Amino acid sequence: MKAALPVLLLALAVAVSGCKSDEPEAPAAAPSEPEAMAAPEEEAPEAPRPSMYDANGRLVPSDDYVIGVRLPRGAEPTYQESILHVYRIGAPVERVLEFVAPQLITGSVERRGKGAMYRKASIRGAEISPTKVDVLISDSRDGSTRITITELRPPPENPPPQDQTIQRARREFERLD
Repeated sequence: MKAALPVLLLALAVAVSGCKSDEPEAPAAAPSEPEAMAAPEEEAPEAPRPSMYDANGRLVPSDDYVIGVRLPRGAEPTYQESILHVYRIGAPVERVLEFVAPQLITGSVERRGKGAMYRKASIRGAEISPTKVDVLISDSRDGSTRITITELRPPPENPPPQDQTIQRARREFERLD
C-alpha cells in the first residue's frame, strides 16, 4: 500500500489540475473606496511673501507703475477709473512719502495731516513728454495708507479762441440763473 499511496496522490493532483469550471473567472476585487481615492495632495505651503522693506527700513519698489509712478511692493488696487487710480498699502504714511516724493517734480506740495498732496507733478525721468499728475498720500481709517494718483489731461493742442471760450462761459452762467 505504501507504493499505491504516491500513485494515488499523483493521480489526484493530475485530476484536480485538469478540471476547469465553465464559469468565468471572477474579476479581481475592486479596491475599497479609501484605497481607490488617492490621498489628497498636501497643499504646498505658500511661498513667503517678499518683504515690503529693505535692510534699511525703506519700502522696496515693485514692478508696477501707474501713469509713470512706480508703486512700492505691497500696494494693492482698491479703485481704478480711466484717470483715477487708488491703491492701499499696509505701511506708515511717512514711509510711503519717502518712497513716492523723489519720483515727482512739482512746486506745489500741500501737507494733509501726516500725508501730502503733490499737485500738477511731473514724473522724474519723463521730462521730455511729461504727464502731469496729482498724487495724494493719506492715511486710511483701517490703519493703512492710501495712494491716490489722478492723471491730468493735457490742454488741447488747438484751443478755441478766447472770445469763443468767453461766449460759452457766459451762456453756461446764464443757464445757471
